[in-house]
Amino acid sequence: MPVNTLLEPNATDFSEPVIQARKRQLSLIWLVPVVAALIGGWLIYKTLSEKGPEIIIIFKTAEGLEAGKTKIKFKDVEVGQVTELSLTEDFSRVSVKAQFVKGADAYLTENTRFWVVRARVASYGVSGLGTLLSGAYIDIDPGKPGKPELKFNGLEEPPIITTVDPGRIFTLKADRKGSIEVGAPVYYRQITVGKVIAYNLAPEGTSILFKVFINAPFNQYVHENTRFWNASGVDMKLDTQGIRIQTESFVSMMVGGIAFDIPSNYERPGETAQEDAIFTLYANRDAAEKKEYAEKELFILNFDTSVRGLSPGAPVEFRGIQIGEVVDLKLEYDASNKSFEIPVLIMIEPGRLNLKENTAPKDHKKIIDYLVAKGFRAQLKTGNLVTGQQYVALDFFPNAAPMRITYGGAYPVIPTLPTQIEEITSKVGQFIAKLDKLPIEQIGSDLKDTLQGARRIANSPEIGEMLRSLNTAVKEIQMLTAALRTGTTPELNAVLKQAQLSLATSKAVLETDSPLQYRMKETLEELSDAARSLRVLVEYLENHPESIVTGKGSEK
Repeated sequence: MPVNTLLEPNATDFSEPVIQARKRQLSLIWLVPVVAALIGGWLIYKTLSEKGPEIIIIFKTAEGLEAGKTKIKFKDVEVGQVTELSLTEDFSRVSVKAQFVKGADAYLTENTRFWVVRARVASYGVSGLGTLLSGAYIDIDPGKPGKPELKFNGLEEPPIITTVDPGRIFTLKADRKGSIEVGAPVYYRQITVGKVIAYNLAPEGTSILFKVFINAPFNQYVHENTRFWNASGVDMKLDTQGIRIQTESFVSMMVGGIAFDIPSNYERPGETAQEDAIFTLYANRDAAEKKEYAEKELFILNFDTSVRGLSPGAPVEFRGIQIGEVVDLKLEYDASNKSFEIPVLIMIEPGRLNLKENTAPKDHKKIIDYLVAKGFRAQLKTGNLVTGQQYVALDFFPNAAPMRITYGGAYPVIPTLPTQIEEITSKVGQFIAKLDKLPIEQIGSDLKDTLQGARRIANSPEIGEMLRSLNTAVKEIQMLTAALRTGTTPELNAVLKQAQLSLATSKAVLETDSPLQYRMKETLEELSDAARSLRVLVEYLENHPESIVTGKGSEK
């Protein structure tokens, strides 16, 4: 068979091949990455859509903080998380990068505050005990609305109050800080109603300004006439009623405290105090209860003796009622008299005298002049025998020497009197001086001679003979009386003769020119003079008993 024949296709034996295109089908394995990509994209979108602002907080230390674990909470609700911890460029602080949730932009302003909540033990209490198990976290106080901010300086100590705490802040002004610290409690009728949140020195440098926060609803009890006082420690007072001890609580004894109330001498409360109102912080409750008067007048009291026990703040009283206080006292040398004087500056509040309404303040000068002319004087008195504290007593002394108030110096000068002890000491000294001038030895010698003379007269033979004669005469008279009763005549004659002899003897003894009569006359005259002197002394002492201490006044 030819080759060509073999190579040619036979239409009848072989059919022409038909090539058909094969259809490709999508494999199910490709669905996995597609779904994963979709889920990933959705997660990325969700994460980006829910992602909030990223901020930086600067702290001194990163104690208790961990990246990826430490949460940021507001009212115990998680609002962010710490993502990175690093040091600042100068290595002095720690930079904490934190990621917030969506919508937290409103919290992040220039007034926002951050601090780390961890277990703390402070003078005003224990806080953060829950972090011992859950770990430390960062707390946030949004503060008042302000400009947006993404970088903050964290607080090293938790704030005493936050902006979400209801209440009001007030300012207290005091001369000194005392033992009051930040966090010290504020009391109203011994109930804790607030805290001290800050204190600093006033701009002028003469006082201390305290910021106190009073929780709602107790802030409504702070009125315009409310008084604040330092309630730190124990307030102990010793007066005529005994010992009084006052304290608000044990905490105030340890860390100090402040109390407030309306003074009892106010009839009713004033208007409710507004935010940031300024009040005076008094040293204690008694100072807060003290009524204040707008009008005050200053006077000088000059003393030339010791004023030990008198100090600034000591009361000035008029018949037991306080009308002022001591302001200052110092020692001055008077070159003209070559002596020392102690001028005491006192402040008197005329309003305490309850003058009539029609008495104008300009009349006070005339009133004081009139009072001084009537014996109005100042005198130091001891107010407490235990402590030796003294006070100034004003009163009328009718027997005081006439004087007038002096207006020559910077302040009017009210006359003074020595203290009662000084007066008694002076009068005792005068009495002793008068006793020293009396001829005590001569008087004693005269009295001794008088007594000896009387003794000699009583022991003389003439007196004895006279007494014996009188005794015999008495016996004979008794016998005569008995004889008369019995009627015995001879015995009566004998008795009469004997009585005649006895009377003759007595007559000789009692004659005017007898020595016995002369001596008895002298003795009786001396005794009469002594009795007269004693009678005059007794009558004078009955009329002037005070002369035993003060001495007899000089005769005009």
